[in-house]
Amino acid sequence: MFELVELCKEIKSDLQGIIKSLAKITKTRTQLMEDEWSRKETVLKVLKISPRTFNRLCSKGLLPYSKVNGLTFVKTSDVEKLLNEHYHN
Repeated sequence: MFELVELCKEIKSDLQGIIKSLAKITKTRTQLMEDEWSRKETVLKVLKISPRTFNRLCSKGLLPYSKVNGLTFVKTSDVEKLLNEHYHN
């Protein structure tokens, strides 16, 4: 009986260690979004804005972007940040 109780304690301790390890490697939703890039066309559709408005946001520095081979990409987290900064309650 004593051995069974000790075994259960060891298992519990091991599980707690595993849970702590998983918590360290699990990313939050925001952290995952920071890794995502969207093409300009997708951002235009999602925000329902014109290409000119998109270019204005980029040129004013309100929406950071990256250009590769003529294609424009924006981090999803930057779009969310822009929306949150201009949110009116």
